[in-house]
Amino acid sequence: MTLTRRSAMAPKGAYCFGCNQAIDGGAPSVRFESDLVPAPDRPELANLYFHPGHLLRYARRRNWTELASFLEANTPSSW
Repeated sequence: MTLTRRSAMAPKGAYCFGCNQAIDGGAPSVRFESDLVPAPDRPELANLYFHPGHLLRYARRRNWTELASFLEANTPSSW
């Protein structure tokens, strides 16, 4: 099981899918890839931007229980 985090420059007008707030262009944002989400949802996750620490909110909202459990056990604020 893997979860890969990478820093990303959010394009102008992007927003965080964890908190639904705008990410100003150039502000710190992150993108993820993981096999902890169902296979059909992996491309979705790979194309979303998040503020640092907000992935857990989105994982709970999407009912990605395996990913949420991993995040809760591994310092969710760092993801």
